[in-house]
Amino acid sequence: MSAHTLTRLRQPSLRDLLNIDLDHLNETLMTRMTGTLEQNFKTALRHSKAGGDDRIARTPDFTTKLRQAVITQIRYRIER
Repeated sequence: MSAHTLTRLRQPSLRDLLNIDLDHLNETLMTRMTGTLEQNFKTALRHSKAGGDDRIARTPDFTTKLRQAVITQIRYRIER
């Protein structure tokens, strides 16, 4: 999740990951990312008929939706 937040790329390459400035990973950003994760997980729980937290978190659909939510977040303003 932090790789997608800090690179804003759908498929960050190894080079992209190596170029991440870890100083951007502060407590405020981590709190915002946790909020996004919680919101998406609660939405998935409400719409899931399969049941089980672990099952939902492991589905490709949940992962894709979470990745898209992180990439499109305008509030993740990171100074370059």
